[in-house]
Amino acid sequence: MLTFSIGVRAQYYELGFGGGGTLFHGDVGAVAFNAEGFRGLLPNQPVGTITLRRQFNWHWSTRFNFSRGYIGSSDSWAKDDFKSNRDIDFRTEINEFAIMTEFNFWPYATGSKKKQSFYIFSGIGLTGYNPQGLYNDQWVDLRPLGTEGQQTDLSSQLFYGTTTLTVPMGIGLRKSLGKDISMTAEIGWRSYGSDYLDDTSGDYVDASELAEERNIMAAYFANPGSVPFTNGLARGNANTKDWSIFAGVTLFYNLNPRNERCREF
Repeated sequence: MLTFSIGVRAQYYELGFGGGGTLFHGDVGAVAFNAEGFRGLLPNQPVGTITLRRQFNWHWSTRFNFSRGYIGSSDSWAKDDFKSNRDIDFRTEINEFAIMTEFNFWPYATGSKKKQSFYIFSGIGLTGYNPQGLYNDQWVDLRPLGTEGQQTDLSSQLFYGTTTLTVPMGIGLRKSLGKDISMTAEIGWRSYGSDYLDDTSGDYVDASELAEERNIMAAYFANPGSVPFTNGLARGNANTKDWSIFAGVTLFYNLNPRNERCREF
């Protein structure tokens, strides 16, 4: 009974607010060192998070995450001629809901003598996304334009969706800063079930014909590098899915009253 009582009182909830950056890897751009230095290696778009975390014991916890921000990339960061000539740039607004399980390598609890630990996490989530391109200094939604001829006579493709299954996983370090406050720094990978977070996956369509069916803006984003069109010319790689890297810091506040916490903690 004593063991059970300690286990129950050891559980607590934390509310966290965090921020950081994202790095995209897909058809557009490159995760590599290039002529512009480390731009292709470092997070380049902002993201913010709200987290409700429940710790069950010294090692195991779960958390519910909501993240909002952007991912983005540019073909100008890539080394190969194909991407340089294609010249696609984008940013995508993302809204991610995810539930994750965490494992602390060392015993840890906020406000206890066991003040820090490395941890790993993994889970599942759902991401809403909206790719955009820059046109006359304004960000324009790309999906309605059908840049690969979606739902026109030029292609058999339908418009892609606006949500995708997400699998987050990663590693972090958490540290107790006081009786009620803690902090985490982590890096995580997101694997997506869609290849269209960058609005690029299939083949080129004739931009002049797309202009007739849609508009000039659609034709521009279909082929911003003015690559000579031929039937079956690949614009992206439909056999691979997109993924991204999130890196950031989160501050947590322990929501449980102090008199309800286990003395060991």
